[in-house]
Amino acid sequence: MTGPLDGLHVVELASEISGCYAAKLFVDLGAEVTKIEPPAGDPLRRWGPFPGGVPDPERSGLFHYLNAGKRGATVDLIRPDGLAEARGLIAGAHLLVEDFTPGTLEGWGLGPDDLGRLSPNLVLLRISGFGQCGPWQHRRATPLTVQAASGWVSNRDPDRPPVGVGARISEYVAGGYGALGALTALRLPPAGRVREVDVSQVEALLSTLPYPMLMAQRMKNLGLPANLRSAPMLGVVRAADGWVGINCLTGQHWLDVCAMLGLPEYGERQIAIMLGGPERDEFFGKAEPLLARQTVAEIVELGQALRIPAAPVNDGATVLECPQYAERGFFGQAGGPGWSFRRPGPAFRFSKTPVPQPRPAPRLGARPGRWATAARSLNTTGPQPFSGLKVLDLTTFWAGAYLTCYLGAFGADIVKVESIQRPDGHRYSGAFAYEGDDWYERSPIWQGTNLNKRDLTLDLTSERGVDIARRLAAAADVVVENFSPRVVEQFGLDYDALAALNPDVIAVRMPGYGLQGPWRDYVGWALNFEQTSGMSAVTGYPDGPPCNPQGPADPIVGVHAGVALLAALEHRRRTGEGQLIEIAQIEVAACVAAEPVIEYSMTGAVRPREGNRQRGYLQGVYPTGEEGVWVAVSLPDDGRLDHDTFDELVTGWTRAQAVAAVVKSLQEQGIPAERVITGDRMYDGDLIGGQLDVRGYYEEFTHPITGPHRYPGWPFRITPGPVRHHRAAPPTLGQHNDEILRDLGLSADEVASLRSERVIGERPLGA
Repeated sequence: MTGPLDGLHVVELASEISGCYAAKLFVDLGAEVTKIEPPAGDPLRRWGPFPGGVPDPERSGLFHYLNAGKRGATVDLIRPDGLAEARGLIAGAHLLVEDFTPGTLEGWGLGPDDLGRLSPNLVLLRISGFGQCGPWQHRRATPLTVQAASGWVSNRDPDRPPVGVGARISEYVAGGYGALGALTALRLPPAGRVREVDVSQVEALLSTLPYPMLMAQRMKNLGLPANLRSAPMLGVVRAADGWVGINCLTGQHWLDVCAMLGLPEYGERQIAIMLGGPERDEFFGKAEPLLARQTVAEIVELGQALRIPAAPVNDGATVLECPQYAERGFFGQAGGPGWSFRRPGPAFRFSKTPVPQPRPAPRLGARPGRWATAARSLNTTGPQPFSGLKVLDLTTFWAGAYLTCYLGAFGADIVKVESIQRPDGHRYSGAFAYEGDDWYERSPIWQGTNLNKRDLTLDLTSERGVDIARRLAAAADVVVENFSPRVVEQFGLDYDALAALNPDVIAVRMPGYGLQGPWRDYVGWALNFEQTSGMSAVTGYPDGPPCNPQGPADPIVGVHAGVALLAALEHRRRTGEGQLIEIAQIEVAACVAAEPVIEYSMTGAVRPREGNRQRGYLQGVYPTGEEGVWVAVSLPDDGRLDHDTFDELVTGWTRAQAVAAVVKSLQEQGIPAERVITGDRMYDGDLIGGQLDVRGYYEEFTHPITGPHRYPGWPFRITPGPVRHHRAAPPTLGQHNDEILRDLGLSADEVASLRSERVIGERPLGA
């Protein structure tokens, strides 16, 4: 059985994780990928981890994880014969992936004009720190400074420097967006010239944040501190045998946690405790000893029985013991003769085009060969990549809604279903009841994820509501949902029911823990998935607790779901078949946190948290002469200077200067350095005025209730391609009820009847 992208030819010219990961996703979907390496090999061959810790370029675990299933071509692009070999491969490709600094391809004679003479309709995926255009395109960057410039370096402890996300997780994010952008570009009709997909790593990380720029603007308008942050409750806490995450998302969760701990007197003091101070210390002084007497498994089991989002904080060792991963067979075996390791499986599961076990990664020295399969075009027709695509959006909160927002941005007709009995829970994130009768329309987090949609309210507990949903599903190309499995199943809207109505429908189901397994009905949100997958365990200070990466799991999941959906749409275009796509959110999170489990399975060791340090660099986050303002500095480690000495020297210099002076001085010397950006700086400053605005990252739309806002777009530009990131402002609750129901053929009297029976409506019940 062939994969959904069988016949897609990809050439990869990548030197780090982002490009390799984008190409890995294409391999997982059945594409034929040829990886071009220089004679010295991909740098990841020297990264490891290695069996027993002994370096061997043929046994690097991370290299094998990212490159399994690819064909190899060892080519010296400096030599004319090597360049000719590379040109021959590219001439037969649909897509070229590269992640070098801007100008590198052009220096080899492989710029867009040169490539156009080889393959006029080639799609060129380019991934770089700040993108291929704008005044910062040539700015020096490392993964740490990219995190700093994008808001991924966060205050975890008020008495210590802010810290970024560990295990090179940030580098996978741009690769995921790159794969999504490339598949989107491949749907456009041939342009007769190379089509570039220009991905900015900074924009990619910025795109995964829960709209801090919108929240900062909103808090300022309310007269509150722009960067006010409350800690998730209870957060990551000690159990008898490890760390556990207890992640209250609602007031009811908090009340239930207080009852579980036998501390009901704190049930009405949630806000004060979240904001810190004496009440927080008092509460934790009582709660922590109670939790420390129970095991992680006991706390998770009891919390989930009470429908509290509790999860283990797994590391590279304990993630392999997690019952949900184990029963689903997620972590597979890889390696070669005499050595092996465990690695994450694919980020998606298809009912009709299952992902095959990949071949081993290519050996260094492989010679380029002919394409093994016949090439096939993926182009469709239409002015936008998703023109004519009808999508029924049954999502809530962020991950699923992020996917449908993307589809709507580029032409799909999205009908988002909520209800007046239970509106999308994201409407209440960053919205405050004291603001007036329409307070539920004011959430910047909901708005940022729900542009480009039409909004319909339906009571799916009613027969009439479900009947309308079924009629919409029968006419849809795609149905998307991200509830726990039992929710849509009890409404009779699971895949089997949808396929009975519409055999060629593609259903995208995005449950937190998967459709099967002992944890299938567990409740959870982004923090749970970061904790369960190992993302939290690698983030934080070496001598401190694990820290949550602050919620990027949701959009990362949405991006992977988009990649899988576009592949399934290609399979349907070719065969007429729809299918079920399952995206378990804990599995996507584990795919981008792969290295710790690979390392543990190879060496038997769990690497300690590293704070802001990373092998191969002298780097850190340092104070400046401005209160509360920090700067990230990073340069290659040549082994001549002890890292502690480096930190001491840099701190002594930076703390006496303004941050702008530090960054300017270091960048002029070719040393990557960036201010640690916060939400209130994401609409102004050099990065925004000097780079993001030039690239058109933000677009302004006027919301009917809250007025004009600048909304983030997508972290890439497709040229030639769509010139806008979004098409319409986010809707109000039930804004399109009459329009959508009229399109279904309902009369005015029938619509009035539905409204009187509260099957539809424009205000939440009780509001």
